[in-house]
Amino acid sequence: MQHIIVNPVSGKKRAAKNLQKVEKLLQNAGVEYVTHITGAAGEAESVVRALTEQGENDFIVLGGDGTLHEVLNGIAEPEKCRLGLIPSGTGNDFAEKLGLPLKVEDAMQRILNGEAKSVDYLQVGDRRCMNVAGLGMDVDVLERCQRGKMRGKLKYFSSLLKSIFAFKGYAVIIEKDGVEEKYDALLAAVCNGSFFGGGIPICPCAEVDDGLMNVMIVDHIKGKLRLIKALLTLMKGKMPQYKRTTHFLCEKIRFQPIVPCTVQLDGELYRNLSFDVQVKKGLKIYY
Repeated sequence: MQHIIVNPVSGKKRAAKNLQKVEKLLQNAGVEYVTHITGAAGEAESVVRALTEQGENDFIVLGGDGTLHEVLNGIAEPEKCRLGLIPSGTGNDFAEKLGLPLKVEDAMQRILNGEAKSVDYLQVGDRRCMNVAGLGMDVDVLERCQRGKMRGKLKYFSSLLKSIFAFKGYAVIIEKDGVEEKYDALLAAVCNGSFFGGGIPICPCAEVDDGLMNVMIVDHIKGKLRLIKALLTLMKGKMPQYKRTTHFLCEKIRFQPIVPCTVQLDGELYRNLSFDVQVKKGLKIYY
């Protein structure tokens, strides 16, 4: 039995349009399914939690990174689950990392005829993260997006430009293997995937199944010309090699901001969340 989890307003209602195609393909293949249309924030998480506690473990997710984030956090036992993704959001950053096609028919072929493969995810305090978790400028960008009136990728890029010139950085202590080091960070991110913000390649070298997270710490940068250079470096996918970036791989890390701050997981904002991160394995996705 497949359970379809759909956020109907995701991707300017793209998910609702894709749902009709998904249901028809399942019917033609003779696959039993139940469709769960979510409304309020957090509903997908509640639905998936209830289903997995009843022993259901097969899901098809129609939405973007936010919908996938909710589904991941609702799963009772991730190592038992198999997820199919139909990219239907605005950004679809994790789906892009997996190389999933945007065409519904092609994405469904992966689910109907393929094999679910094990992927990593991040445990951040008591929450889970599929793609990228971070604090610093990326959070400032998302907070500006929430206040802004524009929509889609243009909204994110406009907010990114404003943040580059306005954000002052965070002082943060990072603990790895029992050793602490203090940074004045423009951005501190942990990457399982490679993209954020609707296709911006923050860490192209990240792998979703290697049992490791890519840690990216970008020092606070002063001066408009240097900031513009850093932005161009980010857009080209070369931030891990940037001279003001500290980049390394690990299985577990702890971030301690000197002043309490908001963090983002898969583009969702969390306040008062412990930014203590470790890699988890076992979830299976069709890709």
